[in-house]
Amino acid sequence: MTGIRGIAAVWVMMFHAQQYVCKPLGMSHLVNVRLITNGWRGVDLFFMLSGFVLMYAHGNEFREIRKQPLIRFARLRFTRVYPLNSVVTLLIAILVVLEPGFVAWTRSRLSPTSFSLESFVRTMFLATRWFIPGSSGWNGPTWSLSLEILGYLMFPWLAFCAIRIANKWLLAGLSTLFLLGAAVILKLAHHEPAAIDQFAFVRMASCFATGIALFRLWALAGESAKKWARWITAGSAVAILILCSVSLAGPMVNICFASLLYGLAFQQGIVNSLLASRVVVFLGEISFPLYLAHFVPVLWLRYYLHSQSATYSNIDIVLWLFGWAAGCIAIATILHYAVEVPFHRWGRRWAGERVVQ
Repeated sequence: MTGIRGIAAVWVMMFHAQQYVCKPLGMSHLVNVRLITNGWRGVDLFFMLSGFVLMYAHGNEFREIRKQPLIRFARLRFTRVYPLNSVVTLLIAILVVLEPGFVAWTRSRLSPTSFSLESFVRTMFLATRWFIPGSSGWNGPTWSLSLEILGYLMFPWLAFCAIRIANKWLLAGLSTLFLLGAAVILKLAHHEPAAIDQFAFVRMASCFATGIALFRLWALAGESAKKWARWITAGSAVAILILCSVSLAGPMVNICFASLLYGLAFQQGIVNSLLASRVVVFLGEISFPLYLAHFVPVLWLRYYLHSQSATYSNIDIVLWLFGWAAGCIAIATILHYAVEVPFHRWGRRWAGERVVQ
C-alpha cells in the first residue's frame, strides 16, 4: 500500500509536466500519450487509499462515537497534513517574493488572483474547497487536501456505519454504487470527471467511502479469497493500463482501482512484489511531500523556458524535466525527514494512547 502511493504521486507529476510544459511547447509525442493524460486519476486513487488505510488504522476506535477517540483522531490528522502544507506554502512564499516576474506571468496565464493574500490564507488553512466563495490557492494540489479534510470529518461516522455491515455482497455493491453514482452525478452536472472545483467533493466522497467499504470487504474475506489475490491484482493492473491508454477510460478505471487495492491488501503476487521494491516504497514514503512540492516548480520551469529567448529542442526540454523531477524528489526527501516524520512522532505523543472499543 505504501508503494502504490508512490506510483500515484509520480503519475500526477507526469500529468502536470505534460499539461504545463510539454503541451504549451508542442511536444506532441508526449502530449498524445493517453496514459500520462489520465494521470489526474492518481488523485482518485489517493482518496480511495486514504479511506482504506484510515479504516485499517482507526476503524475499531469508532464502534461507538465517543469524545476521546474523536479528539485523538483529529489531532493525528491535523499533524498529518497541516505542518507539511504550511512549510511548503511558506517556501512558495519565498519564491513569490524573490520572483515577481513569475507571479505576473502566472496571473496572466492562470488566474488574476494567483498568489493573492486571500488565497495564501486559504492555502495555509487548506480551505480552498470548503464551499467558500473567493479565489483558490497558492499550490494546485491543495485542492485535494482541502477535500481530504472534509473526508476526515466524515470518517468517524462512515466507520461507525461500515463496521455494522457484515454482508460482503452488500459491501461490494455499495463500492460499485459509490463510484458509478459519482460518475452519473458529475455527468448530470455537466462536470468533467477530472473536476477540481467545489464539485470535486463528489470525486473525493465516492472514492473515500469506497476505500472504507473495501477495507470491510477485505476484513471479512476468508482464506479462500487470499488465493485469488495475485490474479485480482494482476488483472486489475493490466486493466488500468489498458483503460488509461485509450480515450474513453470512463468510471471503470476507479472500479479497477478498487479491485487493485482489495487484492493488494492480501500481499500476494508479482504486482505486490513490484510495489514492495525498495525504490517504489521509498517513493511511497515521500509521496505526500512529493505531491505537495512538485506543482509550483513545474510552473516555474514553464515560466523560465518562456522567459528565455533561446530555442529549446525536445531533448533539451526532456532534460529540464528530468532535472525538475530529480529536484522535486530531493526536496520531498528533505521535507519527509525534516518535517513530516518529526511531526508524525510529535502528533502521536500529542494524541495520546489509542482507545479501542
